[in-house]
Amino acid sequence: MKTAAIICEYNPFHNGHKYHIMETKKKTGAKRVIALMSGNYVQRGTPAIMDKKIRAHAALLCGVDLVIELPLFAAASSAPDFAMGAVALLDKLGVVDYLSFGSECQEINKLKAIASFLIKYENEIESGIKDFMSLGHSYPKAKELYLTTHLKDASMIQILKQPNNILGIEYLKALIRLNSSITPVCVERIANDHHSTDLTPSISSATSIRSTLEQNLIEPLFSRVPDSLHDLYKHHYQHDFPVCSDDFSLLLQTSIHSTDDLTKIVGISKDFSDRLMKKLRPDQSFEDLILACKSKNITWSKTSRNLLHIMLGMTDSKFLLAKKYHMAPYYQILGFRRDSSSLIGAIKKETSLPMVRHLRPLHDPLEKEQQILLSVDQYAHQIYQAVIGQKFHTILKDEQIIV
Repeated sequence: MKTAAIICEYNPFHNGHKYHIMETKKKTGAKRVIALMSGNYVQRGTPAIMDKKIRAHAALLCGVDLVIELPLFAAASSAPDFAMGAVALLDKLGVVDYLSFGSECQEINKLKAIASFLIKYENEIESGIKDFMSLGHSYPKAKELYLTTHLKDASMIQILKQPNNILGIEYLKALIRLNSSITPVCVERIANDHHSTDLTPSISSATSIRSTLEQNLIEPLFSRVPDSLHDLYKHHYQHDFPVCSDDFSLLLQTSIHSTDDLTKIVGISKDFSDRLMKKLRPDQSFEDLILACKSKNITWSKTSRNLLHIMLGMTDSKFLLAKKYHMAPYYQILGFRRDSSSLIGAIKKETSLPMVRHLRPLHDPLEKEQQILLSVDQYAHQIYQAVIGQKFHTILKDEQIIV
């Protein structure tokens, strides 16, 4: 029985995500779908708007058979490390036949060609990017400028400007580097742009839906999410979501002041550390601080990730430990459908990865370095739960979601 995997955040789950699941099954013929989902913190450097259990439950109600959590160091990293962690984990499970991702470009061979080019000339490209960054350009802009002068096919430049294509190419690069047998499949992204803040009929971006929820408006959500999720979202709304970055403002300020050397945190340069301390004021929210610290050559997402890394104590030394495991030191099942027991059994038989439950070792022994990484995951989870407890006076239970 063929199994497809989708790397996701479902922040929150909406109609476009259901379409992706359906198209994945149609394109691959897979009978089973695994969602490898970020936990309570996401790649753009923010807390997820909903607890991971709500998002896992939503996925299981809409066609996913099994939801596995992507460990924190991968989930809160830049695109290359996010992709490597996700693909490495899927590869180590030993049961995944297809990796399906959304993209604006539907020519998988062209995406593969770009991925191969980027790997082959990686050193030259990075050197060229640094030259452009020294002129004051951000990393994405510097990369675009360098590749514009070195890629003969102009259409490839346009492909590299589109957000889903960029992440899809990182998945393909990871598959190549790992010599993985998983077959990549792309599903066309439909409706509005990934970063669009405008609500559109039926299918809207997660960005636009989050923006609406953060304004304490839930009614516009219902026409843009599957009917099967209406009761779930109504039940949890204002009980334990929405959660936003600014709910963590005091924790961020405390972490900044209690960190002896900010340059020991993942992604923090001396220049960024100096800029942060210069801009820091006691009345600033998380979002205010992002806007104060972002600049011409450092993006909003990079800035937000840096601040998140500070708040969660994600140091360079621990990041290097995560790299040792290709950002995938263990796996955790967040939820599953009752009829997927054979899939879980197959994973246990095929994988060499240790499994944890509720971010605690279960039956599989962990190496000391895996335990260190798990402790960071645990701390991040406890902080998220504490914020929900303070904001909504709700205590979340550690439980697997079974549908």
